[in-house]
Amino acid sequence: MPLGEQTLSKLLNSLYDAAADPTQWSFFLQQLAHTTGAHSASIGMYQEGTGNGSYTASSSWQLDPESTRLYQDYYGPLDIWAVRARSRPSSLVLTSESLCPQSEFRTSEIYNDLMSRYGIEHGLFGMAENSQSRLAAVSLYRDASGSEFQASDVKVLELLSPHIRRAFKLHFQLSELKAHAAGFSAALDMLSTGVIALGGNGEILLMNRTASALVGKNDGLLATAQGLRAEHSDESTQLARFVREAVLATEGKGICAGGMLSISRKKGPPLEVLVSPAHKLPIEVTRPIGALVFISDPEQISRTTHDFLRAVFGLTPAECRVALLLGDGKSAREIAELLALSPNTVKSQASTIYAKTGTSGHVQLVRLLLRLPGSSSSGTT
Repeated sequence: MPLGEQTLSKLLNSLYDAAADPTQWSFFLQQLAHTTGAHSASIGMYQEGTGNGSYTASSSWQLDPESTRLYQDYYGPLDIWAVRARSRPSSLVLTSESLCPQSEFRTSEIYNDLMSRYGIEHGLFGMAENSQSRLAAVSLYRDASGSEFQASDVKVLELLSPHIRRAFKLHFQLSELKAHAAGFSAALDMLSTGVIALGGNGEILLMNRTASALVGKNDGLLATAQGLRAEHSDESTQLARFVREAVLATEGKGICAGGMLSISRKKGPPLEVLVSPAHKLPIEVTRPIGALVFISDPEQISRTTHDFLRAVFGLTPAECRVALLLGDGKSAREIAELLALSPNTVKSQASTIYAKTGTSGHVQLVRLLLRLPGSSSSGTT
């Protein structure tokens, strides 16, 4: 059944409310479950290296807490659906039957000992993020009294998926802010990501230190009396549209919610810009916030981490390049192809990197890289 504009607007509002306030995830799941005819639902998020370590968050609706405990204590690794979904790309919406035939699922240990016991027969999954360092997924369930999820249910989750990915990204950004400092506003200036708060008319209300430095260069992204603009007219038009959509979503008047775009520059790679609605944020400004803008400078992030690795761990420039590619989840063979090296050379450099950084292997190195500080001044030349 097609999603009505009013229903979609309510779902988006509750989704972005939950991104800012994790206590609201259950309410979003309840609304989504009612829309798709699910009998229960859950959401799970995992990110390496947030704050002092790994960050996990989860919420559920109508799932028995005992089933969640048993899943975490024992049955998680036996979950056929989850194992097979992890091998699929991000952004997919998958039904349980597309992952595992029902005849096979019903012979599994997890089905007979857990799922059937707690009324989980069919599943629908939205894989918003699926990488080595981050996982974020929405799961909807039906019990034996319900049918398999149909194409119309898949379309609902597909329609919401871009917003769910954006809300997860916003959630992770805000979680990073809160992890860096007790004072939310003070924490803004500790981020290597630029953060700009815009008012209801798109006017700039606040910029953190990184954002001020980036727009202060007057290269690609510009701060004007009317708000943010891009030097290229087509990019500026798209940016303005995303800001309007985000503001309307914040005010509960729109069914779109900003977006992501690249802003070209004369010097350096394009800036990566995320425009998002703003809900229940403890940022002190004189007027209500209508939208948030997050700005990432690929050159800044790479240079900051590169300099840190050389200064603190004594890595050579060649080792820094390999370390950063390992941090991106590349294999030794992929790195060898990218850098025109032999696989044995890459493996030898990786061993040296692990020894110098005090890590035991690829996974620990990724965790280390994700925890490295990225102040706005670290990457300046």
